[in-house]
Parts: sequence; C-alpha cells; structure tokens
Amino acid sequence: MARSAYFVAGLLAVLTSCRSSEPLLSRRPPEGLRMIQPVVAVTDFENLSNFSGQWSLGSGMADLLTALLLDSGRVIVLERRHLDTVVGEILRQGTDLFREEGRVVRGRLKNARYLVRGSITDFTETGGASAGGGSSWLRLFGRGSRARVSIVMHISDVESGEIIASVRAARSVSAGGAGGDARYKNVSFGGEAFFRTPLGRATESALRDAVHRILKELPPVAWDPRVAEAGEEYVVLNGGANARLRVGDRFVVREEGREITDPVSGNLLESVPGPVVGRLQVVEVLPVSAHATLLEGRAQRGDRLEFGR
Repeated sequence: MARSAYFVAGLLAVLTSCRSSEPLLSRRPPEGLRMIQPVVAVTDFENLSNFSGQWSLGSGMADLLTALLLDSGRVIVLERRHLDTVVGEILRQGTDLFREEGRVVRGRLKNARYLVRGSITDFTETGGASAGGGSSWLRLFGRGSRARVSIVMHISDVESGEIIASVRAARSVSAGGAGGDARYKNVSFGGEAFFRTPLGRATESALRDAVHRILKELPPVAWDPRVAEAGEEYVVLNGGANARLRVGDRFVVREEGREITDPVSGNLLESVPGPVVGRLQVVEVLPVSAHATLLEGRAQRGDRLEFGR
C-alpha cells in the first residue's frame, strides 16, 4: 500500500512538472538539444569497376571524400589511411634521439565513432577516351563520349559494428567532339586538369552527392554534459561556446547511473540515472569548456549534468 501511494505521488509530481512552464528538472536544454560533430574515419575504396588504368582509384577516391567531408565543417575526420605514419612519428619522438621539449603527449589520438568505406562500381568513359583503361571500353574516336562514375558507401558504427546506412551516388557527363587517349595523358587523379575531364566532372559530382547523403544519414550526436574537473573555487564543464552554453545556465549534478542490458542479446535497453548530488550555475563560458559555481551539494569529475533550475 505504501508503495502504491509513493508511485501515485511520484506520478502526480511528474505530470505537474510537465504542465509547469518552468520544470524543476529537464533533460533538454531550453533552446533544444545541444549537438556535437560526429567523429568519422574514411578507409580506401574498393575498386569493383572494370577500370585498370593509370590511377589508383581506391586511395584517390578516399582522399577526395576526406577533403569534401572536411570542407563541409560538419564532421571531425580522423587520419586512418596513413595512421602508421602518425604513430611512427609519435614513437620516434619518445626515443632519446629527440629532445624532450615539444614532444606530443601520448594517449591523445582520437577514437572514431563511425567508419565510412566505399566501393567504386562504375568508372568508365565510352565513345571517346580510355584513360589508359582496359579493352572493354569503346574507342569511337571523332565522336562524343559519355563518362559515368558510380559509388556505394557504407557507414558503420564502430562501437556495435553495425552498418547503419548505405548510400549510392552515380553521375554521367557527356562531352562532345573528339577526345581519345590524349585527354587523360599525364593527368593526375584529383588534380585541376582531372576535374576538367568528363570522368573528373562525373567523379566530383558523384562524390558531392555522396557526401550530402552521408551527412544526412549520420546519426545526430548529442552533447553529453559532464563535470570535467571539480575544484574548490569552481567546477569545469566539458562544453562551452561549442555547446551553446551561456552565463547563468544551471545544471543538476547526478552521479553516474547504470545501464540495463538484455540478458539474451546484450543490447542496451535503458539507462537508469544516478542520484542527484548537487546543483551548479555557469559563471564563465570558454570556447570548449565552461566554469560554474556550486549552488548546493557536491560535484566530481565524471558526474553527469542535466539542465535544470
């Protein structure tokens, strides 16, 4: 009976707070959910087309895709194709052959949340040039040509290994007049001259379309407000202007909760929040962090934060 009364009282309290214009505790910030940039890594493409010419399409396409993702400003792109070179430089700096001053800090390489890998299913120009290509290409010199580039990309969640999205992009470009093999002679893949060719224009258009689709398919990543450091004078938050924080914002401090998983599949079912241990208010906003003072209770590194009064 006592449990029933407690449940009813708790339910009424929740309903009342939902009707209130200023709830005591909200899991959402007043302006909407704060989002952060997803962290992705790009692998070499697999060449499934019949192209066997002068270019290494797998690495070239990956480089172009990386550049376009960076230009979008909407994702953080990690070095993976040449990671061995990066790791080698870190290891070299740790030897006694290099001075201690200016060494990079170990253990700071970022982890990718999403992996983007692609396949080239078509890379042909028929009716004009072969770009050093194979015998299956038509070579009808003196007539117009048509270039076609088709790619397929998969986005995988690194944590679960699941493919969360697959995007396809294909573009065809026509070019009038005679072209011949000379069109692609001494042309580097991805260079300015390449993008003036039919295959170059088709490649750029297909990749731009693919990037647009990838950015739409990537799941939104919400900022996870946490206590980064708790000192005697102020508390440091793990977000600042990048999370659209403002002076005066208030947070409820909770201890780490626990996750409930399916005993059969191991899938996450829900998260149980930890107990409330304090409240704080932002007094200074920095680019990627913020300082706050405790209004009551306590806070320690790793504690979760929820927007509240």
